[in-house]
Amino acid sequence: MAFMSEFFAIVVAVLSMRALSDSDFCPSRSPVKCSCPPEWQLWGSACYRLTSSKYNWDDAKTACQDVGGKMAAPRSLEELNFMAELARKVDSQYRAWIACNDRDVEGTWECDGQEGGEPFLVWDDGQPDSWQGEQQDCAQITAWHNHKMDDDRCDNYKWAFCVRQAACTHLPTQPRQYCLSTDTHGRIFNSTCLLDHNFREFITEGVVACGSACAKEPGCRSFNIKKTEGGKKICQLNNSTSSEDKDKFQKTDYFCMYSEVCLG
Repeated sequence: MAFMSEFFAIVVAVLSMRALSDSDFCPSRSPVKCSCPPEWQLWGSACYRLTSSKYNWDDAKTACQDVGGKMAAPRSLEELNFMAELARKVDSQYRAWIACNDRDVEGTWECDGQEGGEPFLVWDDGQPDSWQGEQQDCAQITAWHNHKMDDDRCDNYKWAFCVRQAACTHLPTQPRQYCLSTDTHGRIFNSTCLLDHNFREFITEGVVACGSACAKEPGCRSFNIKKTEGGKKICQLNNSTSSEDKDKFQKTDYFCMYSEVCLG
């Protein structure tokens, strides 16, 4: 009886949700167009370039500021790979400073913009090493070290990576709505879901919370709400839709409700 009451409450919430306008309920996710000034390369919502000349580490920081940015420090492997490819196009044997150093405490590396947590560091094998006892307090990415990080003397002259925020504008878009799957009689499926396409799942309060999470999540095309034996509702975010993979849109032997995020 409790199960039927909960299912009825979910259906009522869904039907009420469909009657609301997008501004009342659905968080919209407008497409964003970003651009960079000449000589800068776009990655995500930021622009990157190398300095036009080689500098020591301190002067490289100033050179990046002079062109409207700051010295860059990668925060992910994807960003590191992008920066390495950018440098490789300028100089196949590049050595380029990044905004990381251990000047204050030897062996404790700090990266600009990554304060308050562990810095992102991808050292090449055997690095950092303070080679031959030198005071190597500044970090670089270099082709000589497999496009990974290496420490070096801060007074050596190298290229440097600079970064600045891209100019981004939100493009107009149609409102996003939640479209429930129904049978030919207009009845909501409660035991049919898209299987094997979820890339993230979590406990949810219901349709509103799950749908909002899908609308905010890049790559989310649809979502399932699955009820466990313990009575908890699991929100599953999918990277596909029932029309794109009809074979995986299947009946289940448990409560499972499917919905798509559609343009209204």
